[in-house]
Amino acid sequence: MSKPAGIPYENSLFDAIMKVVGMTGLLPGCYRRQPGEDDDHSIDEIWRHLSKVQVRRRNTLTVYGIVLACILPFLASTWTDSSLMHQGVEWAGLALIVIAILGRCWCMLYLGGHKGADLIDQGPYSISRNPLYLFSMMAVAGIGAQSGSILLGLVLALFVYAVFNNVIDEEERLLRKVFGPHYAEYCARVPRLLPRFSLWKSDDQVMFSVSGLWNTIRDAAPYLLALPLFELIEWGQSAGWLPVLLRLY
Repeated sequence: MSKPAGIPYENSLFDAIMKVVGMTGLLPGCYRRQPGEDDDHSIDEIWRHLSKVQVRRRNTLTVYGIVLACILPFLASTWTDSSLMHQGVEWAGLALIVIAILGRCWCMLYLGGHKGADLIDQGPYSISRNPLYLFSMMAVAGIGAQSGSILLGLVLALFVYAVFNNVIDEEERLLRKVFGPHYAEYCARVPRLLPRFSLWKSDDQVMFSVSGLWNTIRDAAPYLLALPLFELIEWGQSAGWLPVLLRLY
């Protein structure tokens, strides 16, 4: 089966991972349309479908977030709380969370209120087509790392990627419909997710939406709640109130 031009490797990697771990059927947000499917639909129809995909994405993350919240109190790191490795993983996770918050704000400086109206290819969007999703994955990995477990952070990031990948597919269908050859050239030049810093370009002055930036800060700030939450879990485990059923590296 052919892949969309410009993104063969990442899509193939996603398909391979999903096939191996068998998660596709378990994730409500992971249905992925094939290239060319429903290309005759109007832009308004694609917008409506994308809105439904976004709702499924939020519902998926909410449901699995609740499940994870019920499981986390019984998971712990293989390394003791006071060990250098445990502390190092936590600090690395905190760094990822801070970078993610700042990165999302950075994206909003360029995105402003133009999402869907103009093709943004400046700043972070000049080196990655989906930097907002990339920073969200970093935040989730950082949140998982607050447990002191590297594996938990990686698993959470992989799960979020599985959900986001479907949304990215749908967004790219819409953008191809709206911007045509201009977007096709952008896809061929700029990586889908992982940044290519040599492509950086930006205007000297950028106009941004203050309300949009504030909303981004407001939405991203709760990431920091992972710190006291995991400290509380570790305290409960140390006190013997929360039994540890599984330890992860």
